[in-house]
Amino acid sequence: MVALLVAWLSWQRRAAPGAPALCVLMLTLAVWSLTYAVYWLSFTPETRAFWLNMTYFGVAPAPVVFFILVQFFIGRSGWLKGYVYFLLGLIPALTLLFLWTDPLHGLFFGGYRSVDESMIYRGGPWFYVFLIYSYGLLAVCVVLLFRAHMRSPHFYSRQTRVMLAGALLPWLANVLLLSGWNPLPGLDLTPIAFTGTGLLFAYGLFGYRMMDLAPVGRDVLVENLDDAIVVVDTQGRIVDINPKAMELADPGVGAPFGKQMQDVFSRWVDIIPHYATFEGRTELKLERAPFSYVDLRILPLRDRQGRLMGKLAIWSDISARKQADEQLRVFFRAVEQNPVAIMITDPEGRIEYVNPQFVKLTGYPLEEVRGKTPRVLRSGENSEDTYKNLWQAIKSGQVWRGEILNHKKNGEMYWTNELIAPVLDGHGAVTNFVSMQQDITERKHAESELRVMNTRLQVQLAEIETLHDQLREEAIRDGLTRLFNRRYMEETLEREVSRVERDPQPISVVMMDVDLFKSINDTFGHQAGDAVLQTLGTMLLENTRISDIACRFGGDEMVVVMPGASMDVAIARAEEWRAAFSQMTFTFGEEKINTTLSLGAASFPDQARSPNELLTAADKALYWAKVKRNHVVRYDPKLMAHRQNRSDDIR
Repeated sequence: MVALLVAWLSWQRRAAPGAPALCVLMLTLAVWSLTYAVYWLSFTPETRAFWLNMTYFGVAPAPVVFFILVQFFIGRSGWLKGYVYFLLGLIPALTLLFLWTDPLHGLFFGGYRSVDESMIYRGGPWFYVFLIYSYGLLAVCVVLLFRAHMRSPHFYSRQTRVMLAGALLPWLANVLLLSGWNPLPGLDLTPIAFTGTGLLFAYGLFGYRMMDLAPVGRDVLVENLDDAIVVVDTQGRIVDINPKAMELADPGVGAPFGKQMQDVFSRWVDIIPHYATFEGRTELKLERAPFSYVDLRILPLRDRQGRLMGKLAIWSDISARKQADEQLRVFFRAVEQNPVAIMITDPEGRIEYVNPQFVKLTGYPLEEVRGKTPRVLRSGENSEDTYKNLWQAIKSGQVWRGEILNHKKNGEMYWTNELIAPVLDGHGAVTNFVSMQQDITERKHAESELRVMNTRLQVQLAEIETLHDQLREEAIRDGLTRLFNRRYMEETLEREVSRVERDPQPISVVMMDVDLFKSINDTFGHQAGDAVLQTLGTMLLENTRISDIACRFGGDEMVVVMPGASMDVAIARAEEWRAAFSQMTFTFGEEKINTTLSLGAASFPDQARSPNELLTAADKALYWAKVKRNHVVRYDPKLMAHRQNRSDDIR
């Protein structure tokens, strides 16, 4: 009942370090005590043997749980991982397995089992493995607690003595059993002693609040502090001191305990006079080394009745902090006097600080914008995407740069070249944002004027370019038909013929003129003839490839140069032009007439070796077409090569 009560109390206080381990320990002791009690209430040898075996469900895990509890008490539980718990519990688990399966192998009892014995004194090989393991863990626990007691100063000695006494109780019970002095012969006192251990540990845990005070964990919390800590009693004698304070003690002072403060710290003439009369916290500027500035705290130590037990002195070197404070003052003056407007916000964008230049630029004093967001400066002229991208950049820890159009308190617009940077803490989290704004309003106005002038210049340049293109077109186009002129066609034909030497492909030329064109001019006038030529030119522009060169060769003669087209392709295209033109009707006054085309075609390099020969061949073919009129004639070297006829001979 005692063990279960302590287990329940431990579970109620399970937030305290070590309390869960104490709860498990008391549960194992409750199992041990309960099964051992049932053993004494049994009468048959078989029942007594069964319940004696059942006690091992408490016996086997108890030393392991006790060892874990001690680790928590001395503040060394950090190494207890999952695999460590598994390894610690492996031998107790195997012990239970071998005990209950002993008839199969004899590893645990080894044939020494006696139904008349109320305790198991001897056994097989595994019995001694378990015995050595259990007592080894208990011995380690005692050593650890003893070392903790030796390291604990007088201030914590009562607590550590309680824990050490609890660890020694099971050993005392075993000594009594082995010496034969037992007030209840045959009764194993170990579970009772272990229950007493649990009571003492519970008293230390919840009475002295040992786990909260962490007396052994003081090695981390106090021993390794950079602050010098000294505790003295009411007579001014040192009762506790940490290693940092020992570093500052007089050389060769030896053990400081029991000595007066002035005998141990005679060099600290700036601190000792304050010790007896001062209570609280102050900063001292030292006249000599080792420190320039010291943060001194002197606190009274009182018991629960309020009686003064002594004083606690803590001092630390704050020279670096004072230097940092001076640097902060320099930085603050630099920000205050900076010619750039500076604004600092919290992580949510609420304004915490603005410098005088910001006030001068915007007209907003800090009192009016503190707690507000930079939205108070928005002009409404910037796109929402600008603010969205800005916020995404700085929230992700990046620096944003850009130009923003804002408005002042008086409503006047102004441009700023703005840089917004996040301020990160040691873990990379954003603590503030710093915005630096440089007024670029005059520059933006100058740029605006420059853009207007540049726009005007671009318009003028575009007009010049248009005129240049028009002049170029006029230089290469026929004014009447808008076809290329003869000079452009001849230059282009020269280039195409030269290209054939690098990239062999045919070049076909179709030469054409209007049948009875002279009669049209003579009958209806030159305006009628011009209308016919314009219609022919339009048809050729609409029915030739981009790579083809359609030109007015002279008078009513037209030439189409077709790079890459074979003679058959050229003849087919010529037939299309001839047929289309023959379907056209021309109206002159009240007269409607139809006319036709005659076309001659030649191809390079099969029928000519130069551009001139190619044009001559096409002209000869045109002659034979005009003989028949409204025909397309292919150049035939055998028939036409040696004849001197030209198309101009027939009109």
